[in-house]
Amino acid sequence: MEKPSICRIPFRISTTACLTLWLTLGFPPLKILANSSKSPASEINISNPSYFLKCGYRQKQISLQLPTHLQEANLIQKGGSRIEDPENLRCQGHQPDIPLIALLPQSTMGITLDEYPTFLVYIPDVDLEYTLGELVIYADEDTSIYSQRIELKDADSIIKIEMSNSPSLPKLEIGKSYFWTFTILFDPIDRSDSTYVSGWIERVEANSDLQHQLSSVLPQQQPSIYAANGIWYEALTSLAKLHCSDPNDVAVTADWESLLQQVGLSEIASKPIAQCQ
Repeated sequence: MEKPSICRIPFRISTTACLTLWLTLGFPPLKILANSSKSPASEINISNPSYFLKCGYRQKQISLQLPTHLQEANLIQKGGSRIEDPENLRCQGHQPDIPLIALLPQSTMGITLDEYPTFLVYIPDVDLEYTLGELVIYADEDTSIYSQRIELKDADSIIKIEMSNSPSLPKLEIGKSYFWTFTILFDPIDRSDSTYVSGWIERVEANSDLQHQLSSVLPQQQPSIYAANGIWYEALTSLAKLHCSDPNDVAVTADWESLLQQVGLSEIASKPIAQCQ
Protein backbone atom coordinates (compact mmCIF):
# COMPACT_ATOMS: atom_id res chain seq x y z
CA MET A 1 0.00 0.00 0.00
CA GLU A 2 1.28 3.47 -0.93
CA LYS A 3 2.23 5.61 2.07
CA PRO A 4 -0.06 8.64 2.59
CA SER A 5 1.48 12.06 2.21
CA ILE A 6 0.02 15.31 3.47
CA CYS A 7 2.04 17.11 0.78
CA ARG A 8 0.01 15.53 -2.03
CA ILE A 9 -2.82 18.08 -1.97
CA PRO A 10 -4.48 19.90 -4.86
CA PHE A 11 -2.79 23.23 -4.20
CA ARG A 12 0.83 24.27 -4.21
CA ILE A 13 2.69 24.27 -0.86
CA SER A 14 6.36 24.89 -0.13
CA THR A 15 8.60 22.14 1.19
CA THR A 16 9.20 24.04 4.44
CA ALA A 17 5.49 24.53 5.01
CA CYS A 18 4.90 20.87 4.25
CA LEU A 19 7.40 19.75 6.89
CA THR A 20 6.02 22.19 9.45
CA LEU A 21 2.50 20.91 8.89
CA TRP A 22 3.75 17.29 9.09
CA LEU A 23 5.25 17.83 12.55
CA THR A 24 2.31 19.97 13.76
CA LEU A 25 -0.07 17.08 13.07
CA GLY A 26 2.05 14.83 15.30
CA PHE A 27 3.71 12.63 12.69
CA PRO A 28 7.23 11.38 13.55
CA PRO A 29 10.27 13.08 12.00
CA LEU A 30 11.08 11.69 8.57
CA LYS A 31 14.47 10.34 9.69
CA ILE A 32 12.89 8.34 12.51
CA LEU A 33 10.17 7.11 10.18
CA ALA A 34 12.79 5.93 7.73
CA ASN A 35 14.70 4.08 10.46
CA SER A 36 11.51 2.44 11.72
CA SER A 37 10.98 0.81 8.34
CA LYS A 38 14.02 -1.39 8.92
CA SER A 39 13.27 -4.94 9.88
CA PRO A 40 14.58 -6.23 13.25
CA ALA A 41 16.87 -8.58 11.34
CA SER A 42 18.74 -5.59 9.90
CA GLU A 43 20.02 -4.76 13.40
CA ILE A 44 21.56 -8.22 13.90
CA ASN A 45 25.25 -8.68 13.30
CA ILE A 46 25.02 -11.50 10.77
CA SER A 47 28.77 -12.01 10.90
CA ASN A 48 28.38 -13.43 14.42
CA PRO A 49 27.48 -17.14 14.12
CA SER A 50 26.11 -17.20 17.68
CA TYR A 51 22.99 -15.44 16.41
CA PHE A 52 21.93 -18.48 14.41
CA LEU A 53 20.45 -21.83 15.32
CA LYS A 54 22.04 -24.67 13.42
CA CYS A 55 19.00 -26.89 13.10
CA GLY A 56 15.73 -25.07 13.75
CA TYR A 57 14.29 -24.28 17.15
CA ARG A 58 15.87 -25.56 20.34
CA GLN A 59 13.71 -26.78 23.20
CA LYS A 60 14.04 -24.93 26.50
CA GLN A 61 15.45 -27.30 29.06
CA ILE A 62 17.09 -27.47 32.45
CA SER A 63 20.87 -26.98 32.47
CA LEU A 64 23.11 -28.45 35.17
CA GLN A 65 26.22 -26.38 36.00
CA LEU A 66 28.39 -28.26 38.48
CA PRO A 67 31.02 -26.24 40.40
CA THR A 68 34.52 -26.79 39.06
CA HIS A 69 35.88 -28.27 42.29
CA LEU A 70 33.13 -30.91 42.25
CA GLN A 71 33.59 -32.07 38.68
CA GLU A 72 34.75 -35.60 37.98
CA ALA A 73 38.36 -34.82 37.08
CA ASN A 74 38.91 -33.11 40.44
CA LEU A 75 37.44 -35.92 42.55
CA ILE A 76 39.41 -38.94 41.37
CA GLN A 77 40.81 -39.52 44.85
CA LYS A 78 37.42 -39.31 46.56
CA GLY A 79 36.17 -42.72 45.53
CA GLY A 80 32.53 -43.67 45.38
CA SER A 81 30.62 -45.80 42.90
CA ARG A 82 27.17 -44.80 41.71
CA ILE A 83 26.68 -48.13 39.88
CA GLU A 84 26.95 -51.47 41.69
CA ASP A 85 29.79 -53.83 40.83
CA PRO A 86 28.42 -57.37 40.23
CA GLU A 87 31.85 -58.74 41.18
CA ASN A 88 31.09 -57.79 44.79
CA LEU A 89 28.37 -60.45 44.93
CA ARG A 90 29.44 -63.72 46.48
CA CYS A 91 26.57 -65.57 44.82
CA GLN A 92 26.54 -64.91 41.09
CA GLY A 93 22.81 -65.25 40.48
CA HIS A 94 20.53 -63.42 38.07
CA GLN A 95 22.02 -60.23 36.61
CA PRO A 96 19.35 -57.61 35.82
CA ASP A 97 19.59 -55.57 32.63
CA ILE A 98 20.04 -52.38 34.66
CA PRO A 99 21.96 -52.65 37.96
CA LEU A 100 21.51 -50.79 41.24
CA ILE A 101 22.26 -47.10 40.57
CA ALA A 102 22.63 -44.04 42.81
CA LEU A 103 21.23 -40.92 41.13
CA LEU A 104 24.41 -38.85 41.17
CA PRO A 105 26.67 -37.00 38.71
CA GLN A 106 29.58 -38.96 37.24
CA SER A 107 31.84 -37.53 39.94
CA THR A 108 29.64 -39.21 42.62
CA MET A 109 29.64 -35.87 44.48
CA GLY A 110 26.61 -33.63 44.86
CA ILE A 111 25.74 -30.44 46.75
CA THR A 112 22.76 -29.87 49.03
CA LEU A 113 21.30 -26.95 50.95
CA ASP A 114 19.27 -29.21 53.23
CA GLU A 115 20.38 -30.29 56.69
CA TYR A 116 18.23 -33.42 56.24
CA PRO A 117 18.44 -34.21 52.50
CA THR A 118 16.75 -36.87 50.37
CA PHE A 119 18.64 -39.54 48.41
CA LEU A 120 17.38 -41.24 45.24
CA VAL A 121 18.34 -44.70 44.05
CA TYR A 122 17.24 -46.92 41.18
CA ILE A 123 16.23 -50.44 42.27
CA PRO A 124 16.74 -53.16 39.62
CA ASP A 125 13.99 -55.29 38.12
CA VAL A 126 14.42 -58.27 40.46
CA ASP A 127 12.53 -60.26 43.09
CA LEU A 128 12.62 -58.15 46.28
CA GLU A 129 10.94 -60.60 48.64
CA TYR A 130 12.62 -60.52 52.09
CA THR A 131 15.01 -57.85 50.84
CA LEU A 132 15.98 -54.71 52.75
CA GLY A 133 17.66 -51.47 51.74
CA GLU A 134 20.06 -49.64 54.04
CA LEU A 135 21.26 -46.03 53.88
CA VAL A 136 24.35 -45.16 55.93
CA ILE A 137 26.01 -41.72 56.11
CA TYR A 138 29.60 -41.34 57.28
CA ALA A 139 31.27 -38.25 58.73
CA ASP A 140 34.65 -39.80 57.93
CA GLU A 141 36.01 -43.13 56.77
CA ASP A 142 35.11 -45.04 59.92
CA THR A 143 32.43 -42.99 61.69
CA SER A 144 28.79 -43.40 60.67
CA ILE A 145 26.39 -40.69 61.85
CA TYR A 146 23.16 -42.02 60.37
CA SER A 147 21.68 -45.38 59.44
CA GLN A 148 18.24 -46.27 58.13
CA ARG A 149 16.77 -49.54 56.89
CA ILE A 150 13.73 -49.72 54.64
CA GLU A 151 11.72 -52.55 53.19
CA LEU A 152 12.13 -52.74 49.43
CA LYS A 153 8.87 -53.27 47.57
CA ASP A 154 9.18 -51.54 44.19
CA ALA A 155 11.47 -53.13 41.61
CA ASP A 156 12.51 -51.42 38.38
CA SER A 157 11.76 -48.07 40.02
CA ILE A 158 13.46 -45.04 41.52
CA ILE A 159 13.00 -44.77 45.27
CA LYS A 160 13.47 -41.82 47.61
CA ILE A 161 15.16 -42.25 51.00
CA GLU A 162 14.41 -39.23 53.15
CA MET A 163 16.87 -38.56 55.95
CA SER A 164 14.79 -38.29 59.10
CA ASN A 165 14.70 -34.82 60.67
CA SER A 166 14.35 -36.21 64.17
CA PRO A 167 15.98 -33.87 66.74
CA SER A 168 17.81 -36.88 68.16
CA LEU A 169 19.67 -37.39 64.89
CA PRO A 170 22.58 -35.24 63.68
CA LYS A 171 22.03 -32.86 60.79
CA LEU A 172 24.52 -32.24 58.02
CA GLU A 173 26.89 -29.38 58.77
CA ILE A 174 27.53 -26.52 56.36
CA GLY A 175 30.85 -26.79 54.55
CA LYS A 176 31.38 -30.48 55.31
CA SER A 177 31.45 -33.45 52.94
CA TYR A 178 29.90 -36.79 53.86
CA PHE A 179 30.28 -40.24 52.34
CA TRP A 180 27.11 -42.32 51.97
CA THR A 181 26.21 -45.82 50.91
CA PHE A 182 23.00 -47.55 49.93
CA THR A 183 23.09 -51.31 50.30
CA ILE A 184 20.66 -54.02 49.24
CA LEU A 185 20.69 -56.63 52.00
CA PHE A 186 19.73 -60.03 50.65
CA ASP A 187 20.43 -61.44 54.11
CA PRO A 188 20.37 -58.89 56.98
CA ILE A 189 22.42 -61.24 59.16
CA ASP A 190 25.05 -62.33 56.64
CA ARG A 191 26.10 -59.20 54.73
CA SER A 192 28.74 -60.96 52.64
CA ASP A 193 26.46 -61.17 49.61
CA SER A 194 25.15 -57.62 49.80
CA THR A 195 25.50 -55.18 46.92
CA TYR A 196 25.82 -51.42 47.22
CA VAL A 197 26.35 -48.02 45.63
CA SER A 198 28.08 -45.04 47.21
CA GLY A 199 28.62 -41.33 46.80
CA TRP A 200 29.35 -38.01 48.42
CA ILE A 201 27.24 -35.13 49.63
CA GLU A 202 28.39 -31.67 50.69
CA ARG A 203 26.12 -29.19 52.41
CA VAL A 204 26.54 -25.51 51.48
CA GLU A 205 24.74 -22.37 52.55
CA ALA A 206 22.64 -20.47 50.02
CA ASN A 207 23.84 -16.90 49.52
CA SER A 208 21.40 -13.99 49.53
CA ASP A 209 21.18 -13.89 45.73
CA LEU A 210 20.24 -17.57 45.51
CA GLN A 211 17.73 -17.20 48.34
CA HIS A 212 16.11 -14.29 46.51
CA GLN A 213 15.93 -16.21 43.24
CA LEU A 214 14.27 -19.20 44.89
CA SER A 215 11.78 -17.13 46.87
CA SER A 216 10.68 -15.01 43.91
CA VAL A 217 9.67 -17.80 41.50
CA LEU A 218 7.04 -20.51 41.31
CA PRO A 219 7.92 -24.06 42.46
CA GLN A 220 7.96 -25.15 38.81
CA GLN A 221 10.87 -22.76 38.17
CA GLN A 222 12.99 -23.69 41.18
CA PRO A 223 14.61 -26.86 39.74
CA SER A 224 16.24 -24.83 36.96
CA ILE A 225 17.67 -22.41 39.54
CA TYR A 226 19.05 -25.25 41.64
CA ALA A 227 20.60 -26.87 38.56
CA ALA A 228 22.11 -23.61 37.28
CA ASN A 229 23.79 -23.18 40.68
CA GLY A 230 25.04 -26.77 40.84
CA ILE A 231 22.75 -27.77 43.74
CA TRP A 232 22.34 -31.38 42.62
CA TYR A 233 20.25 -32.89 45.39
CA GLU A 234 17.59 -30.17 45.41
CA ALA A 235 17.46 -30.00 41.61
CA LEU A 236 16.73 -33.72 41.59
CA THR A 237 14.31 -33.92 44.52
CA SER A 238 12.33 -30.80 43.54
CA LEU A 239 11.80 -32.22 40.05
CA ALA A 240 10.80 -35.59 41.53
CA LYS A 241 8.24 -33.84 43.73
CA LEU A 242 6.78 -31.90 40.79
CA HIS A 243 6.72 -35.05 38.66
CA CYS A 244 4.82 -36.92 41.37
CA SER A 245 2.34 -34.05 41.76
CA ASP A 246 1.52 -34.04 38.06
CA PRO A 247 2.93 -36.99 36.06
CA ASN A 248 1.29 -35.60 32.92
CA ASP A 249 3.19 -32.29 33.01
CA VAL A 250 5.21 -32.51 29.80
CA ALA A 251 7.66 -29.74 30.77
CA VAL A 252 8.49 -31.28 34.14
CA THR A 253 8.93 -34.72 32.59
CA ALA A 254 11.26 -33.25 29.95
CA ASP A 255 13.37 -31.51 32.61
CA TRP A 256 13.54 -34.66 34.74
CA GLU A 257 14.73 -36.77 31.81
CA SER A 258 17.12 -34.05 30.62
CA LEU A 259 18.75 -33.72 34.05
CA LEU A 260 19.43 -37.46 34.23
CA GLN A 261 20.66 -37.56 30.64
CA GLN A 262 23.15 -34.76 31.39
CA VAL A 263 24.86 -36.96 33.99
CA GLY A 264 24.83 -40.10 31.86
CA LEU A 265 21.77 -41.80 33.36
CA SER A 266 19.62 -41.97 30.24
CA GLU A 267 18.76 -45.63 30.81
CA ILE A 268 16.75 -44.84 33.93
CA ALA A 269 15.43 -41.41 32.90
CA SER A 270 11.96 -42.78 32.11
CA LYS A 271 11.71 -45.17 35.07
CA PRO A 272 8.82 -44.54 37.51
CA ILE A 273 9.32 -42.97 40.92
CA ALA A 274 8.00 -45.54 43.40
CA GLN A 275 6.51 -43.18 45.97
CA CYS A 276 4.36 -41.51 43.30
CA GLN A 277 2.33 -44.67 42.86
